Amino acid sequence: MRPTPRYLGLIVLLAMAGFAAVGFFTIRRDVEGLRVISQDNILWSATQMEVELLRFELSLAELRSDLTEEALEDVRERFDILWSRVFLMNRGRVGQVMRGYDEGFGSLKKIATYLEEIDPVLQALHPEDIVTIERMQVELEGFQQELRLYTLRVVRADTAASALVRDRIQSSAQTTAIVSIAAVLLSVLSLFLILRENRRQRELVRLSRQHAEEAELSSRAKSRFLTMMSHELRNPLNGVLGPLALLNQTELGGVQQRLVGQAQQCGRSMLQMLAGLLDYSEMQDGRLFLVRAPFSVAELCNSVREALASDGAADLEVKVLPETPDRLDGDVDRICQIFVHLTEFVLEARPTENVSLSFGHDGKALVGEIALGAGDATMDWKLDLLMGLSDVAADQVSADALRPLISRGLIATARGMLSLEDGPGGRQVIRVSLPAAPVKSERIRIHLETRSSALATIYQAALRSERVTFAEPEDTEPVDVVLVDTTSVGEDPLMSRLRERFPGALFVSLGLPQKPDIFDDVVEIPSDVNGLRRSIFSRVAS
Repeated sequence: MRPTPRYLGLIVLLAMAGFAAVGFFTIRRDVEGLRVISQDNILWSATQMEVELLRFELSLAELRSDLTEEALEDVRERFDILWSRVFLMNRGRVGQVMRGYDEGFGSLKKIATYLEEIDPVLQALHPEDIVTIERMQVELEGFQQELRLYTLRVVRADTAASALVRDRIQSSAQTTAIVSIAAVLLSVLSLFLILRENRRQRELVRLSRQHAEEAELSSRAKSRFLTMMSHELRNPLNGVLGPLALLNQTELGGVQQRLVGQAQQCGRSMLQMLAGLLDYSEMQDGRLFLVRAPFSVAELCNSVREALASDGAADLEVKVLPETPDRLDGDVDRICQIFVHLTEFVLEARPTENVSLSFGHDGKALVGEIALGAGDATMDWKLDLLMGLSDVAADQVSADALRPLISRGLIATARGMLSLEDGPGGRQVIRVSLPAAPVKSERIRIHLETRSSALATIYQAALRSERVTFAEPEDTEPVDVVLVDTTSVGEDPLMSRLRERFPGALFVSLGLPQKPDIFDDVVEIPSDVNGLRRSIFSRVAS
């Protein structure tokens, strides 16, 4: 089905408007002609002139019989009326039309000349001047016949004009009927085209929805496959790295230790790649979420430095700029992953002495800058690939795109920005800005309610930091967090006693309790120290 051109509807509307305009102006022209004919009334004007001439002759006859002043005044009055009728024949559109009917005959001109001649005679006329009266009667009889012929000419011309108007009105009616039929046909055509286009659009929407569903199913299938393969490959890989770590603890020669170290480094790189594939599949499925919690910028710097050192970049300079807040709010694990991926990607083309990483804060966001020293042209395509440009060769993308792809995805998830800028001394700087608000550093008091002192010692050692202090068992001072071991007997009486003792504290269950509703938060795996830290710091900060 071929799509209907977008401009066809406009053409149809313009055509309908043109037809309507033609019909309107045609009828308007004929109505205007009829109105002009009705207003002019040429026949009435010609007849009135003949009638006034007869009345003037009758007044002369009465004057001849009565010979009185009253009859003479009536004659003069009739003369004035007749003269006004003849005078109007020389004025306006009606006079122009009537003079056209008299063209070649001169009847109107003769009467006008004669009336001008007898005007002074009438003014000096006496009722007893019978000779003058009879002479004027004889002269007027000749004009009577000429006016009658003139009236007949006007009648014939007026009849012809009326017939022409009737013909035009009939023609206009036919034109209007044709225009109406054409407008109806165009309306039907427009309705058909609109319905056809609507059906085509519905079909396109259906196909688009179908293709979108198929693409989503395909993406989910690929993500599930990547997740499954990552898990399946990680288990045997851990089985290889474990014996390698044990082998490295034995007495080996220098060559053997170097080979074992290379194998361990390759294994760790493989684990990072599998973790990256898992993150990529989660990003594709929309299942990648950030867990925001207060973290130390110094600890972030140390984590990045340790991760890079394990991959052979122990000499890389990683520092925190002055005036950077001590603690920020964000997902420290994902932030560390972003900078590790980016830095390792850059180190594939630059030596460590030409690369440095620094962390700072601009008031609203954590700013990490990877400064690059002078290098060769082989770095250009890696920077293009890092920034996500589209003109990179296909073989380069397939071999090296995983780290920058995951980094850009994590930055987008965190609503951050990635840019390549010119730094001081002609150095290029990869700048990453991630929203992270400063967190006011406050000490947190924790009370441990466990079944044994040994377990309490383990948790104290795992959670101990500069921000955390632990209350003594018999301490009555207020605390911020109460950690409760769910293996303790009798949850309800214990929780009632603890809430009465520590009102306003945050109660966190270590393990899955029988009644989760009586706790403020639950850490299902007590050995997950990082999760326990995030739970404590995020809930206390909120």
